[in-house]
Amino acid sequence: MTAQERAPRKTNEELNTSIFSAAMMILNEEGYERVTFNNVAQRAGTSRAVLYRHWDSVFELLLAAQAHFDEGKPETFANIDFSSRNLRANLINSLKHFDGSQPFLRALLIELGQNNPIVHQYFNQLHQQQLFIMERMLSAAQLAGEIRHTVTDNIKQLPFDLLLYQAMVDQQPVTQTFIENLVDTVVLPAIMAQQ
Repeated sequence: MTAQERAPRKTNEELNTSIFSAAMMILNEEGYERVTFNNVAQRAGTSRAVLYRHWDSVFELLLAAQAHFDEGKPETFANIDFSSRNLRANLINSLKHFDGSQPFLRALLIELGQNNPIVHQYFNQLHQQQLFIMERMLSAAQLAGEIRHTVTDNIKQLPFDLLLYQAMVDQQPVTQTFIENLVDTVVLPAIMAQQ
């Protein structure tokens, strides 16, 4: 094959998207055990060396893929206007954005069981994001006169912990009905108990 016949090289953006797509497809179609650098490289049309240069493990690759695809989502928690709804509606709306991808959560559980420090770092970052979301929601509720005081961090974290438990441990889908019951019977009563 001459230089003129070769396909043009992918840009870094195209290559990353191809790698991330391949990793997530393998995860969702075949399971975490089949997400290897070799399988991802083959599906993405690149070499293992490219993957090894950028990621230390397939789990780190999956985290990067998850972050890459989350960037494309139009609504992020940082730009949601919580002042336009009441606290109950804000809680339900925020919790329904929970991405309970069973294959990804299974990967998290496997890595958590291996005491992977990257998982602990991931959960710490997730925890901070969740506290930020709840602070914004509760501040809007205070301004609207729905509540008088903020609540403890444990209560702020409660809805997210219960969603994770439902998806990871019980391995049940996070449905609209589950979210509404969670908000109405657990989260709102816990918030109101601290008023």
